[in-house]
Amino acid sequence: MEAASARKDYDAAIALGWVALAEPETRLAALRGLVHATMGAGRLEEAAHYAARLVQGGKIALDIILEGVVALSRGRCHQAAGCFTRALEMDSTHPLAAVGLFQALSGSFEDLAAALDRLIPALCWNAETNDTCLAALRSLVAGSVVPAVVHTRAGRIEGIAPAPGGRAELIWNGLTVSQTTLVPDQQDPRLCLFSFTMPSDLAGNAQVQVTVNGMSAAGTPLAGAMTRPPRLGARFIRLSASETAGAVPPGDAEWSVLAWDAAHPARPVALDLVDPDGQARRLVFRPEEGGAAFQTVPVGQGVRPLFPATGEPAYWQGGALPIEDAIRPRPAASGRMRPVDIIIPVYGDVAVTRACLASLRESMAGEQAGPPAEVILIADGPADTAVSALVDEVATEGWATVLRNPGNLGFVRTVNRGMALHPDRDVVLLNADAMVHGDWLRRLAAAAYRDAAVGTVTPLSNDATILSYPDPEGTPLAEVSVPFLDGLAATALPGKVADVPTGVGFCFYIRRDCLDDVGYFDAETFGRGYGEENDFCWRARARGWRNVAALDTLVGHVGGSSFGGEKADRIAAALTLLDQRHPDYQPAVHAFIAADPLLPFRRALDLAWARTLGARTLGSQTCLVLCPVLGGGTDRFVDGQVASLRAQGVGVVVLRPEGWGDEAGEVPRVRLEIAGAPQLQSLVYQGLAALPDLLRDLQALGVGRMVVHHVKGVPAALLAMLAGQWPYDVHVHDYVWYCPRINLVDGSDRYCGEPAVAVCEACVRDNGHFLRSGDLAGYPPVAAWRRSMAAFLAGAQRVICPTQDTARRLAAQFPGTGIGLAVQPHPDREIPSAEPMPARPSMVRVAIVGAIGDAKGYGVLLECARDARDRALPLEFLLVGYSRDNAPLLETGRVHVTGVYAADEGVDLVRAYHAHLGFLPSVWPETWCYTLTEMLVAGLTVAAFDLGAQAERLRMRGRGMLLPLGMTAPHINDALLELARRQGIVPSANAVPASA
Repeated sequence: MEAASARKDYDAAIALGWVALAEPETRLAALRGLVHATMGAGRLEEAAHYAARLVQGGKIALDIILEGVVALSRGRCHQAAGCFTRALEMDSTHPLAAVGLFQALSGSFEDLAAALDRLIPALCWNAETNDTCLAALRSLVAGSVVPAVVHTRAGRIEGIAPAPGGRAELIWNGLTVSQTTLVPDQQDPRLCLFSFTMPSDLAGNAQVQVTVNGMSAAGTPLAGAMTRPPRLGARFIRLSASETAGAVPPGDAEWSVLAWDAAHPARPVALDLVDPDGQARRLVFRPEEGGAAFQTVPVGQGVRPLFPATGEPAYWQGGALPIEDAIRPRPAASGRMRPVDIIIPVYGDVAVTRACLASLRESMAGEQAGPPAEVILIADGPADTAVSALVDEVATEGWATVLRNPGNLGFVRTVNRGMALHPDRDVVLLNADAMVHGDWLRRLAAAAYRDAAVGTVTPLSNDATILSYPDPEGTPLAEVSVPFLDGLAATALPGKVADVPTGVGFCFYIRRDCLDDVGYFDAETFGRGYGEENDFCWRARARGWRNVAALDTLVGHVGGSSFGGEKADRIAAALTLLDQRHPDYQPAVHAFIAADPLLPFRRALDLAWARTLGARTLGSQTCLVLCPVLGGGTDRFVDGQVASLRAQGVGVVVLRPEGWGDEAGEVPRVRLEIAGAPQLQSLVYQGLAALPDLLRDLQALGVGRMVVHHVKGVPAALLAMLAGQWPYDVHVHDYVWYCPRINLVDGSDRYCGEPAVAVCEACVRDNGHFLRSGDLAGYPPVAAWRRSMAAFLAGAQRVICPTQDTARRLAAQFPGTGIGLAVQPHPDREIPSAEPMPARPSMVRVAIVGAIGDAKGYGVLLECARDARDRALPLEFLLVGYSRDNAPLLETGRVHVTGVYAADEGVDLVRAYHAHLGFLPSVWPETWCYTLTEMLVAGLTVAAFDLGAQAERLRMRGRGMLLPLGMTAPHINDALLELARRQGIVPSANAVPASA
């Protein structure tokens, strides 16, 4: 019968084929049909004829493979090997070509060995998804064609070696990073097996070698991408009845299926569709040019989709299969609140455990405890006799049910045991280092039943990863008051919940219907703890349950006490397992962190906390200080002003714009800092849409006036909103008000002379601006910028300049605008008289203080150092601070660099290094210059360019030397030596430069 059917197919194909040959666009398709039909009918000579015509002039690897299959069927192994070799030259990883070449050459050891360079990479590439390729590799080792071979499977390195065994080593950069013993293969006594898990810091990043008994294994070196942990994903698209045209069996559905590995998109991916009887149908998705293609398959009821490489169920993007991947059918959700078992595994840290139990017992007293609850204390084989004694004490007191494991079962098995005790109850898993307060359980239960789909609930905590408050990064328990914070949450956010991607296991409420649906924790995978609740939440989420945070509840958490120093390693291991099982888990969590949907709720808590601070922090009135973080003298002045205002009983709120247009992808935001309350870290407002919320909260904080220090990176909408709300003063720290480059320095790194606006436009166009980093997009022309700043300055009650020079420059740029300029020097330190210096030092040491960039005179300093070296002058420079590039300075042998110093260390460093003179090489008109103050306080006579505040202040002091701007380095050095001579500092004869 089969022969008759094949003959019928052949005859039909012949009839169709001859007609199709007349149509060029269908010729190749017809020839393929003829090859298959003639082979099926046993007409191999005809099949060879059509195969030869098929590949004439063709460049399709699959057609050449088809010709090789025909040749192999005819026993023409040499011809077949040539076909498969040509196919591999066109597609080096094609599994059919690799298997065909192996079969064609199997009869000749020499030919097979000669083809290994092409054959091994193709077989190894497909071994994870193609069992025939894997069998070929096993045969090569069993036949002693290769001494050993390795391939990857789900990012692990799997190896095959000949019996009787030995040792395999994983080598990176010449170093052995792991060793393992060869294990006998149960299927073939001629073989041994081994495997490596790549160290996390190497996985996906490093090329590695594998040796077996000192010999390099075939298949190595392995490229880094091959050892990357997979992130497997899949998608199902259900076809309509019209698309299937009735071809699908009753009860089945036809789907278009696609699977991929997001971690290594070129890697082939296998997907098994497992029937209820355990039979698997494998789909292999092999990315080619343009990516892997959808496959259309009928899927019956009860089929479970699994990735065989990792054993994980396939969670489909765009919906799940209509059948479920868990054992139990999902029960109907119940709105009836159940009794609760509070399960506490106990193992170590007796002091923390005692505090946890004390807080729990206190919270359970009275009528505020919420639903009926039973405390289940399970001793997990504690090694500390003090912990065992505490457990005995609780058992004697009788307020909790005490269970004892027969040994140390580990956290996961222990909580599974507790959850199985009462199948009709909800459960709360409470770590022995958690501290509860008040009616916490009532609030968690209320959150659990706020919606029928809620499966798990986690409270806020001082230390709970994505649910941490007040610091989103976590706060030590010793630094917070749990009763205060829990009361704050209950008052500020009553009944509030928010969806989260995963719960956090320190205090974890699970509804019983969710537990019945999803199943217990995976004790085999997650062992003694970490990651099990994340896995549970992701399984629950895939089945339609919600994981929520109870925002009106905060439970304290010591954090990490359960595992001590093992915590970091366990977390890393758990994340690896989660990646293998749920490749979309970490991306979803990172997306949640980036979006930060809990920010408005933490901000509400911060505001509620701020209102409790009262006059101690906010004062009788509140002043808003606007200044981005700039560093240097501006920040120093702002810090001093904030301290002064607080000393006067004025509350201070500092507004910090961050990220407005700085880096691509960065969310622009505004951060509020309440002086005296550094714990309030969530007063953050993201994007322009949040500005109304910002204004509302500033009003709630009692802001009555504003001080503006700088507008770099401040969006125009924010500035306009604030300027229209309160009276304000402006402090001038540089020339951002009319120079988008801020410091009046042009592309030559010199003072520009403040030319006409047309010249400024060209300067900004050619050299950029410093209003933000990045390109010029989004900022107005210089003329428009000046007009907007003139209007803003004119609206100020006072525009305060620290020097007359600064005020004169602003007045010249904004004539007739009505700006209320006022000169008010910065608070200054007492400056002593110049200190006597040694009469004949070996070298004149000149101090330069601060962070020296181009505007601060980096180029001037470098030229002076080189001139001092080239002319062998008795002159060296001490940079108290650092520069934009220290290396060229140090290469001169005439500059010593101290490095970064604290604000109060500058004077002491100048004195400690015995500087003789000071030099301020700044090439822009400073508005004040704190580093000048530091040199003067250190007792130095200072040289500076005759420019800006530096010149004004030195003239007022009557001490120093003013140099014409643009003076050459040799003339500057000569002037410095002359200044030293005037001070009585005469270098000794034959002076030798001190080592830098």
